[in-house]
This record gives sequence, C-alpha cells and structure tokens, in this order.
Amino acid sequence: MRFQGRCAVVTGGGGGFGKAFAEALAAEGCNVVLADVNQDRLEQNAAAINQAGGGKALAVVCDVTSGEAVQAMAAQAVESFGSLDILINNAGGSMGVPRDTIDQVKEDDWDRVVDLNFKGAFLCTRAAAGYMKKAGYGKIVNLSSITARMGGQLTPVQYVSAKGAVISFTRHVAQELGPFGINVNAVAPGIVLTGERLEKMWYGRKSEQQRQDYLDQIPLRRLGTPREISDAVLYLCSDQASFITGVTLDVNGGMFSA
Repeated sequence: MRFQGRCAVVTGGGGGFGKAFAEALAAEGCNVVLADVNQDRLEQNAAAINQAGGGKALAVVCDVTSGEAVQAMAAQAVESFGSLDILINNAGGSMGVPRDTIDQVKEDDWDRVVDLNFKGAFLCTRAAAGYMKKAGYGKIVNLSSITARMGGQLTPVQYVSAKGAVISFTRHVAQELGPFGINVNAVAPGIVLTGERLEKMWYGRKSEQQRQDYLDQIPLRRLGTPREISDAVLYLCSDQASFITGVTLDVNGGMFSA
C-alpha cells in the first residue's frame, strides 16, 4: 500500500471528487481527514470509508475560507493521526453564481467564488506547510480546471480566474517548499460529472447537439470519470512522483495539452 500510515487532508470532502479522493487514499492505507461545511455528507462519506476497511476517516466541519477554522482542522488532523503528510486542496465550485458577462458580475459573487477556490487553497496550504516542513516531507495537490486553460463554456469568470490563479500559486509554492522535501502540484480536470449540480449544468445548459459538439472536441470522445481524476491525484501524492513538483497535470482526454 502506497500510503500506509500516512495522513491526508481532503478539503471538499463532502462532494463527489472529495469522496473519490478520500476513498482511493484510504484503500491504500492512508488515514484521511475529510473537511467540508456540509456535515451530513461528510459523515456519510467518512462512515462509508470506515466500513470499507483500510485507512481510517475523520469528518471535520471546516470552512476553508476561514483561517482560524483551517488552522484548527489541521491541528485536529495531527492530533488524531500523528502527522499531516498529504493535502488535497479540492474545495471549490462556482457556488451557483450566474454566468454573467464581465460588466454584470457582482462584487459579492466574485469574492465568494474566488475565496472558496483560491483563498481556501492558500489558507490550507499555509496551515499544512508548517507541519510538513518540520517533518521534511509533504505532498500537496491543488485542484485547478480545464477552464483555467481554455475559459469556461459552463462556468463563470470568477471560477475560471480562481482556477487560473491556482496554477500560478502551485508553481510558486513548489519552488518555496521544495527545499523542505515537499512536492506541490496541481491537477486540471476536464468536465467530470461528479454530482447533481454538474449533471444539471451539463444536461440543463447544453442541448444534445451541443453536448455532442463538445465531446467531438475531446480526442478520446468522452468525459472523464472521478476514478480517472483520483488516479492522477494519487500518483502525484505517491513516491512514484517524487521528482515532480510545480506541475499542472491536465487530465481531460486530450482536449487541452500543455
């Protein structure tokens, strides 16, 4: 098992990607802390992982846009499992804000989406970095998006901008933390239907012809699956990727390649 005895924090642990990442890590022996604001989903996901065997799961209600809450969550992870070895900055989303033209975007909507997708990654990385530097070991994986590469066909400008910032943040922090034995990378998925919200966006905002036209732009001619994104994330968390840092791995069926 690649992650036996390690501890990972997975933000957005109540959502589809968060559940997939946590389950995959736990299946390989990793103890996981699932952090989210949705307590019911957190507890359901943690219970499913604990019933499956492998690594243990702990649900922690945490607003990643609050520095105080994030610091407390990181401390709880270390207290519960003895270390904080892996951080998956997965919390994000467009929060249902309208896909307005730039001249119509509301400042409050901008702040909400950028805080969740970008400030949250900063706060969680800041909290984890101290523990990782002391240990001389750490793996941080940030979730970006194909929209950061190509613009958003389904998503608003706030989300696209925040995910673009995540890529630059990843490069900088990788350079800063590399001397301490910490790898910092990002994954930029294409569209993956991880739950009801994304399914509504995919099926509700696009006609059948528009969906087919989108798929025709993907060399592999299909959308990805949560498992395929999890495989990429776990690779970057593993010692198999020990000499990779500062990279954004595009996982989108070939729709975009750097």
